[in-house]
Amino acid sequence: MSQPNSCKRLQVFNTDLPPCCVQYYPNDTSIVFISSYKLEENGEKHGSIDIYQHDNGEGDLHLLTRKLTTAVLDLKIKDSLVSSCHSDGSVILWKFNSKEMGLSKIKQFGVFEDTVTSVNFNHKGDIIIATCTNGQTCSIDLEKGDINYFDTTHDLECWISAFGELGELCNVIFTGGDDSKLIAHDIRTNTKIWATGTRHHEAGVVSILPASKTWNSMNPNQLWTGSYDDNLRILDLRVMDKENPALIEGYIPVVHQKENLGGGVWRLIPSPAPNDNRILACCMYDGARIVDVKEDQFVVTKYFKADHESMCYGGDWGSSGITTCSFYDKVVQRWDPNS
Repeated sequence: MSQPNSCKRLQVFNTDLPPCCVQYYPNDTSIVFISSYKLEENGEKHGSIDIYQHDNGEGDLHLLTRKLTTAVLDLKIKDSLVSSCHSDGSVILWKFNSKEMGLSKIKQFGVFEDTVTSVNFNHKGDIIIATCTNGQTCSIDLEKGDINYFDTTHDLECWISAFGELGELCNVIFTGGDDSKLIAHDIRTNTKIWATGTRHHEAGVVSILPASKTWNSMNPNQLWTGSYDDNLRILDLRVMDKENPALIEGYIPVVHQKENLGGGVWRLIPSPAPNDNRILACCMYDGARIVDVKEDQFVVTKYFKADHESMCYGGDWGSSGITTCSFYDKVVQRWDPNS
């Protein structure tokens, strides 16, 4: 693979604790949330949720730090609600007040006995999916307060989940685990539809991106995955009808395209801009890449690393560029994907 064009850096700074997740506030994308995860030598884990705001493109104003006695591996934002997952097995729902720059806890859910690895809102914002290092997945109904556990678990750590959106896929949850499996679950029954084997992924599945109404909608039969084996893949679900996508129990998808990106593909984040089918790929020990959809294929077009000398875990698209973070060196960088 030839090296794509490198992007221009706009800013760099360091965090107090190792950062692992970056999320822009969707109602004001000059505001960015960064979560951190610190493991001490004595085995204790702690972290924080830090909030910054871009200052006319010249720097970042540090607005708020919420120090926590648990580490925070992932967080997601839906409107003014913030969901964070914690090393004590809990998921916390917060309310963010952008005018007062306040972050207040609404409710804490104790869902697992081990570390929660990821959280994800559904499209309505009334259900959260959480995954765990013990291989489990659960759904949290925010209106009823009910917690439901999926019947099928991963054999090792479950790292990621994603909601289907198009047609009947709105009833499907995809999860990826350290066991190299990608599992499709029916959220109505919390049961397995199918699970892939090692012929699809040669290492753990750590990122999942289904087609949606705003990203790659012209390819509703595609599911994109990233793996510890450094490959970005497009899976063709095959049995999906373009007008009414569906999945058939036990009917395993096939790999339509794969390419080695040079690092573990930890996160896949689609551009929020209208008619922009690019994605940001956070590639762990080799920075980040911009990937373009070309008909039913993908092409890597941009590359950024600069001072990301350790694991590039988190990233997101903002109003004035992309922000990415790397873990052990505690580096946060903002850069221009169009440069």
